[in-house]
Amino acid sequence: MKGKQNKKRLKPILKKSMLTALGLSIALPIGGTLPQVNAGAIGPVINISRPVLNDGINWLSYSSEQNDPRDVPIEVTINNTVRINLSTQFRSDEYSTLTASTSDISIAEAYVETSQDENMTTPVSTLVVIPRQSGKINIELKANYMISGEPETVTDHIELYISKKGDVNADGKVNSLDAADLFDYLRNMLSRRGFSYVEMNRMDVDRNTEPTLGDMDALLIGYKGKTLGGKNNDYVLTFKQVDDAPYILNGELKNAMQIGNDIGVDYYLMDIDYNDYLDTPSYQWYRATEATGEDMVPIDGETRAQYTVRSEDVDYYLVLEVIAKSTWDSNTEPRKVYIIGKEAVQRPI
Repeated sequence: MKGKQNKKRLKPILKKSMLTALGLSIALPIGGTLPQVNAGAIGPVINISRPVLNDGINWLSYSSEQNDPRDVPIEVTINNTVRINLSTQFRSDEYSTLTASTSDISIAEAYVETSQDENMTTPVSTLVVIPRQSGKINIELKANYMISGEPETVTDHIELYISKKGDVNADGKVNSLDAADLFDYLRNMLSRRGFSYVEMNRMDVDRNTEPTLGDMDALLIGYKGKTLGGKNNDYVLTFKQVDDAPYILNGELKNAMQIGNDIGVDYYLMDIDYNDYLDTPSYQWYRATEATGEDMVPIDGETRAQYTVRSEDVDYYLVLEVIAKSTWDSNTEPRKVYIIGKEAVQRPI
């Protein structure tokens, strides 16, 4: 299964007419030319600064301010919460018992709210996110997947980055170091160095979705007037997809456990992120004396999906290790599942 690619991008970073200004005409606070003081303490109330952006979540809108009817919108409420309809990613006829949690509730809270659609016939699950302070958290969406057979728990991970408006380098302060980093960002865009959406969203100080020299002006004005900090509690939010390796669900070894029989395997392969090409997993067969497989030992050279039972397998349980790897991110930890035979190998009667 091939996941669709997120091809949306921020608007062009710099125009040619800006090059001279960037290189010659702007006096920027580099190397401590401005005192290293905060523009104001961060206040107790969070105001979500639009746009809220999405980096790599295929089913979700790119921005809270751009509503593509094919994608689920990011809704920012007047109460400074974010609401995301999960009914596209977790269809009610495929998933049940949907929950959400965060890795640090002091940075942001997340939970699932369930209601009925307009016709009062289908349940609607909504992710509610309440930001509390700057930081990075992992949001864990967990549900029971019901399509492949017996329900099995699957998890989709999403990161949320929260930073103070003007805190370009995400160190929790608004000072001249942010101006220096913003200048470095604008300069490096000329050499086409890649930046993540998370970085680009922080650089967009004037919040017009165009990281340009105007953001330097907004940062310097806010710094000078001390409006970036204690007097302005706007926070920048970016959601980012965390790659999860494909799931191997409802695995079962097929055929009688007798000498000479070919033992195959059935399972259901599913990518919850819709980012991966579902390649054939890799395999390794084992023998175990325990029905739990806890003392299993690998069988040398047996790395195919099918295994022919031998005389030396008698009284052992056969175990197949199935390993699914991500094709989207090579750094993602592979998912391993061990499928154990329901009975030990027997001699033919």
